[in-house]
Amino acid sequence: MILSNRHRFVFVKTRKTAGTSVELALSAICGPDDVITPVSRPDERLRAGRGPQNHLLPRAERRWDWPLHLLVGRTNREVPGLTRFWPHMAAGRIRAAIGPALFDRFEIVTVERNPWDREVSNYHWVHRNRKGPRPDFETYVLDERLNVAFRNFEAYSIDGRIVAGRVLRYERLAEDFAAWMADLGIDPPPVLPHAKAGHRPDTNRPYREDHTDATRRAIATRYAREIAAFGYEF
Repeated sequence: MILSNRHRFVFVKTRKTAGTSVELALSAICGPDDVITPVSRPDERLRAGRGPQNHLLPRAERRWDWPLHLLVGRTNREVPGLTRFWPHMAAGRIRAAIGPALFDRFEIVTVERNPWDREVSNYHWVHRNRKGPRPDFETYVLDERLNVAFRNFEAYSIDGRIVAGRVLRYERLAEDFAAWMADLGIDPPPVLPHAKAGHRPDTNRPYREDHTDATRRAIATRYAREIAAFGYEF
């Protein structure tokens, strides 16, 4: 999540949409008063711009063990009593944290991805550190006890209404990102690094080959709002 007072935008980070890569690129155009939330330590090594800043509560409001959380790098998530902002913070909570007057004046930007493709990426990400056999893709999608559903729609909407005025498409991310930077007067745009890469065995394999009729229907139902809003097709 990035809140840029310098360029008057809020970047709402969604899941499995190259959001970390966008965050790392945006940190290169941020100023000292902007909010930059941390990412994982391996991904932080890819950051060329400003590091995490202005995302914690004031010291007087922090929990007593806050130095320990900083030491072990736990602030790349919500920590009650310590973090004011965190990476996957939903738009509604950002609006409550900074106030409606400021939030409503800023451009809200996010990234979305074809849900059928995103679910394949999700499957490989969830099992990236698994030792031994993993469930097959169909079992993972259909079994709610196994599936980790990423409700991206809820990140960039408030009360069911999409508040992101600019939605970058994962499928054409470089072009959409460059167009956004051009609108901000930034040319050339900062480089998008390849964060969180290498977990999907064959990135050239069409996502349709991993799906069955059952998984196709399940994803269509589970992510119907995203599909309807952005016209995604299988």
